[in-house]
Amino acid sequence: MAASFFWLVWLLFAQNKRRGGINLKRITILLTLFLISMPSIVHAQTLELKSVEALLAHSDKKPIVLVYWATWCETCMEDLTELEAFFDSTGNRVHVYSVNATKSERSGEQIRNFTEKSDLHVPVYLDEKGEVAAHFRQKAIPFTVIVKNGKQQVIPGPVTKEQLEKWTD
Repeated sequence: MAASFFWLVWLLFAQNKRRGGINLKRITILLTLFLISMPSIVHAQTLELKSVEALLAHSDKKPIVLVYWATWCETCMEDLTELEAFFDSTGNRVHVYSVNATKSERSGEQIRNFTEKSDLHVPVYLDEKGEVAAHFRQKAIPFTVIVKNGKQQVIPGPVTKEQLEKWTD
């Protein structure tokens, strides 16, 4: 991203200086192209999971949706697509988290590579010790946790965007 910014600055000033001034039409076109490309370079963050309680604690009275998944699980990949659509549609109304079953993966680096190459924007927490599955007493993945009005609901299996919207309204 920084390289793109410096490239843009160089195009705007160095090239236009040679021509005797700044061309506003060229600046507008370049800036528009730069801004259009921005969403494609924003990826999900991979974050270390400190504790399940800490993740669920800062709800500031907003509902929480947490999806537990792994890269080797085909159903999970479909679930992530639904979660991403839900995340994009909720704005700041709901806290949305995805937690990767990192303990069942080859490595945390594999997950970081996956999130960089994917179109995910939902924060991805790495559960390297299997604490989330143990906390919610779940053996199978995917599963979804909804926290609303102080009550937790654990839903085993895949969920849809529509179901998430219904459960968090």
